[in-house]
Amino acid sequence: MLRISCPLTRPAEREYICRVLLEEFLGIHYLIEFKDRNDIEITLSGGSEHRLVLADVLLSKSEAEWLKPASLPARPLSRLEVEGMETRLPVIYGHGEPPLEQLRLEQPIIHCSLDLFGSCFFMLTRYEEVVSQERDHHDRFPSVQSLAYQEGFLDEPIVNRYTELLWRMLESLWPELDRKPRASRKLISHDVDYPFFAMRRSNLSIAKESLGDVLKRRQLEAAVRKARMIGSRVATLERDPFNTFDWIMGLSEQAGLRSSFYFITEQTEPGVDGNYAMDDLEIHDLMIQIHERGHEIGLHPSYRTYLSPQQIRREFHLLRQQAELAGIHQEQWGGRQHFLRWQAPDTWQGWEDAGLQYDSTLGCADRPGFRCGTCYEYPVFNLRTGQSLKLRERPLIVMELTVLETPHITEEEAFATIGRYYRECVKYAGDFTLLWHNSRLVRTLDRKVYQRCIEELK
Repeated sequence: MLRISCPLTRPAEREYICRVLLEEFLGIHYLIEFKDRNDIEITLSGGSEHRLVLADVLLSKSEAEWLKPASLPARPLSRLEVEGMETRLPVIYGHGEPPLEQLRLEQPIIHCSLDLFGSCFFMLTRYEEVVSQERDHHDRFPSVQSLAYQEGFLDEPIVNRYTELLWRMLESLWPELDRKPRASRKLISHDVDYPFFAMRRSNLSIAKESLGDVLKRRQLEAAVRKARMIGSRVATLERDPFNTFDWIMGLSEQAGLRSSFYFITEQTEPGVDGNYAMDDLEIHDLMIQIHERGHEIGLHPSYRTYLSPQQIRREFHLLRQQAELAGIHQEQWGGRQHFLRWQAPDTWQGWEDAGLQYDSTLGCADRPGFRCGTCYEYPVFNLRTGQSLKLRERPLIVMELTVLETPHITEEEAFATIGRYYRECVKYAGDFTLLWHNSRLVRTLDRKVYQRCIEELK
């Protein structure tokens, strides 16, 4: 069993990050103790002379600096050359000036100038998003303001890289250690913003939308498919271009996957929060169909819920209520915030208080990438209260809009882009989390790329 000797400061934060990295990610048993020291020392129970000594920076910040701009990493970041690793690691927190010395895995004592635990804590808790006041027009933290984007590692799961470095150092010192096996997962989810295009739409509205596809979005195929709904009765939805649920589920079933469908249960921003109500017969029947085919139903909290725990709780109650009426019972409930509107740590706390088990909001709204620095699911932490939560985060890696809205992108280019992120996740036996709206399968291009993601990414 490992012994982790830490400084006295911020015990809850230290216990959290040790649990995530060592227990959750690596599956290694350990004991943690707090002493008057300024670094972190890891030893093995039983008197071995071998030791791993890690720098400690972030979690030793003073109370006056904590969650303030002065506690953010100094830029430009240093890079750490690790013996046997092809690329250098960006050092979010550590000791030394750029470039840092090469880290050699020499026994019996390894001194690592990277604050590995603090750097992972920074990424997983979204520390910078609490400190920064930068927001876009939807009140979201812009990816271009993130340290990962500005330092060029948004496209790689830096926390997974740090975890692999930690394992390499531990294994070098104590070869008898074992880590738990992991298996990659492909997690496919669908935000149901508009289940049916023609629902509650007038012929004039359908015509305007179709015209917009031609003039603004240059999508003639989508325009034609939508225009065909003019004059159709709402109850006849077989030809509706957004009614792709049967096709989606069929592809998932053939690939041995379970799709998740996240529903908006109430409107807090008319015109933005979909075009349906949970007591619509069409939605009732759709939920039953999804459940009976073995797929998952989840929550897609409406536009103005991200800072309203009461509204999140209300909307989750409405979802559970409709599920009960449909005879749907699930052991686990999760979902994703509408428009990816999320604020650290308030939205997480709202989900925790509502009784949800997992969230999958944390991806970038404007580009693919590793916003949390990891492709592993993990328990979350409230930076304001200093408490670990039961809620788990499933980081969102790719949303189809961030790829397909690239001007003039081809099928091969879109598939290659998505494939790069998939392979990064597989490299660490992680989870590739893909969001694809049911309403974004109108064009042949969209359907071909999606089908290839399900069938060819293996």
